[in-house]
Amino acid sequence: MAKAETAIEKVLQWFAYGMLILTAVIVVISLFDKKTDGEASIGTFDSYTLTEDWVLERNGESESINLPMIVDAEKGEILVIKNTLPADLSDGSSLMIRASMEDTYVYINGELRERYASESIDHMTYYLPSAYVVVGLPKEDSEAEIEIHFRVKSQGRLNSISLGYGNNVWFDIIRKNLPVDAVAFLVFVLGVILVVVAQAVKNIMENARASFCLGLLMIDMAIWIISESNLRQIIFAKPSMAQYYAYFSVEMIGLLAAGYFDEVQHRKYHRRTLTVEILIAGQLLINIILKLAGVMELYRSLMFSHIWMVLGFLVEVAGIVSDIRSGQIRQYKATAMGMLGFLLMAMLELVTFYIDRFHVFGVFVCIGLVILMVATLIQVLIDQVNTAQERERRQRQMTVNTIEIIAGAIDAKDAYTGGHSERVGQYVEILARAMAAEYHFTERDIMRIHYIGIMHDIGKISVADNVLNKTGQLTDEEFSMMKTHVDIGAELMESMDESVEELIDGIRYHHERYDGKGYPEGLSGTDIPLIARMISLADCYDVMTSNRVYRKRLSDREVRDEFIRCSGTQFDPVLTEIFVRLLDSKVLKPHTMNGMATSEEGVVLKSELLDNYLHKIALSEDGTANNMAHVRMLCYILKLKEKKGERVDVFFAKETENRGSDDREKASNNREKNTCQNMEEIIRAHLKKQDMNIQYNEHIRIVAMFNRKDEEIERFAADLRAAPVQLDVRRI
Repeated sequence: MAKAETAIEKVLQWFAYGMLILTAVIVVISLFDKKTDGEASIGTFDSYTLTEDWVLERNGESESINLPMIVDAEKGEILVIKNTLPADLSDGSSLMIRASMEDTYVYINGELRERYASESIDHMTYYLPSAYVVVGLPKEDSEAEIEIHFRVKSQGRLNSISLGYGNNVWFDIIRKNLPVDAVAFLVFVLGVILVVVAQAVKNIMENARASFCLGLLMIDMAIWIISESNLRQIIFAKPSMAQYYAYFSVEMIGLLAAGYFDEVQHRKYHRRTLTVEILIAGQLLINIILKLAGVMELYRSLMFSHIWMVLGFLVEVAGIVSDIRSGQIRQYKATAMGMLGFLLMAMLELVTFYIDRFHVFGVFVCIGLVILMVATLIQVLIDQVNTAQERERRQRQMTVNTIEIIAGAIDAKDAYTGGHSERVGQYVEILARAMAAEYHFTERDIMRIHYIGIMHDIGKISVADNVLNKTGQLTDEEFSMMKTHVDIGAELMESMDESVEELIDGIRYHHERYDGKGYPEGLSGTDIPLIARMISLADCYDVMTSNRVYRKRLSDREVRDEFIRCSGTQFDPVLTEIFVRLLDSKVLKPHTMNGMATSEEGVVLKSELLDNYLHKIALSEDGTANNMAHVRMLCYILKLKEKKGERVDVFFAKETENRGSDDREKASNNREKNTCQNMEEIIRAHLKKQDMNIQYNEHIRIVAMFNRKDEEIERFAADLRAAPVQLDVRRI
């Protein structure tokens, strides 16, 4: 049933993909197919150009020209073009010409019909913003003489002249410029949204500042593109004001772009970027002051701002190149591609501004902004995925660290299981990998099984030390207390969420037997959770391959025979077969040497040597310890230091003077006191704050020295051996 549902879901998915593709194809056809026979008529928006047979008069001379053209004229020079209007004009006709910053006057039969000049608009600057001049032509103007005067201010540019009915002359202008304006408006809206969202999430989103700066840049560039649009006369009620916000916004582009790039590059090049920002902001302020003082128009001072924008471009390119060489570009690779695309488009727009005076403003910048937005969106998604993965990795590492600390605490508490929990985790992981294909374990499943193996004995924290570390056989009462560790461990983990249910099963049931004779519930066969059956094998393997106070480790042959003997009774026979196969192939080998735990390099751990020596002392006549808890703490600290790779040297110092029981009874208290004082004085003379000095009993001292140099250790050992009282000094 599940397979059938999956198949149906895939069919529906591909059906949806197919319909979307078909829809897109139909949309493209409807946009560009010119075969409109039978379609609803939309009328005509036709207009035509009046570009031929014009006469240009300048400085008393005349010549025939065709429009458009650029005349090499001096500032302030008057250019006059003349022609005859068509004979088929009808009422409602109109004529349109674009004035490119020049004062423009239109005469029909010598009558001034329309003008666009600095003196015709209140508070207008000398350099007019470019605009379209539209003149209404009644039928009576047919074959009339038209004369247009231009006062040159920036460049003698004579644009094409259009004729049409009503405002049809605007249709072609709207059609050509609407896409750019629509994109600019979209950029503006997206910029506002980005600024608002970035401000809302600035305390929880790492790259919020970069997004905020990008939003401001998008808003500014959208305003500039719209202010320079050929449609601004239609968009704005007072289009003459565009000269101000057009100049301000274009000069702000470099400033805001530098701030955005600085944030994207994690302020690595902050000083040089800040310098560029100061230069651009300073130049903008100077331009405004020059304008207010009447010294220089904004149009003329704009070139200085462009110089600093080019400098900013070079600085950002240099930063990107530097990051590419150092490899740090990987931190913002997608954004860097968008930045380069945006910079190239911005430079192309700037170059075109000076080369092609007929260029429609904003085309290349819009393309650059779209590239930058897409790249930024991709980078945000990448960053969010990386952040989520890093957060998950840290959380997982925190869990691992917690597990290892708890496992270390368990092993430190149990004098006879040094490193046991960690080894069980390693063994059960090897078993899980061998089972992965058949049991469909993922890498995540295997690692989870590994950590469950480490945690399986967590309940031993609650078992009394005198029971947990008893050298002899446990009484029935003590064994009952020992068995509670599985339930207590499971109870400790109950507070965790459902995702670790297998963890609880592994802890509670790893002492169940396949034949039902285990504890705590006497489960049998496959009623025992799989993870518990796996841990049971790994747990017993480590017990058999480690030394115990009552026996040495079993040989490899004895271990193998024991698993085969207990297959089907204590262990799951299927899993046991896999386990024995791992033993035979040497894939699974004990992480011990002569029954003692080893490092990854195969060297017996000092903590294990300490445990081993403590076992020997416990069985000797000097076995009674004054405070075993202090000794166990030393074992735990030693294991922690070993994991961090720190050096620890442990010394046992014991009085070795031979005395019989009678002599010992007759020995004076002063002499024993002097002996202890001599040993104590020597030890204290060499101790540092981080070292440990433990009185195991009346005759034995244990000294642990951390991160000491060889000469310090040798000097301490020599002083002990030269003590007035003969001492047996053993170094671990």
